[in-house]
Amino acid sequence: MERTKSLSKNATSTGWNDLLLTAVKVAVVGFVVLQAKEWFDAGSFDTPATALDAGLVAAGVFVLNAILKLVKF
Repeated sequence: MERTKSLSKNATSTGWNDLLLTAVKVAVVGFVVLQAKEWFDAGSFDTPATALDAGLVAAGVFVLNAILKLVKF
C-alpha cells in the first residue's frame, strides 16, 4: 500500500509542462499502436480517425493527471 501511495504522490509533484509532455507521449504511442491495428485489421490506414482516437486518449490522461495534481491525491 505504501508503494502505491508514493507513486501517486510522485505523479502529483510534477509540473504542468510534465503533464503536457506525458499527454503528448500518450498521443504519439496511441497513434502508432492504433495505426498498426488498423493496418493489421483492415489492410489500410485510417489516419484521421486514428489521430482523433489518440488525441481523445491523451486528453483523458491529461485531465486525469491534472485532477490528481489539483487535489494532491
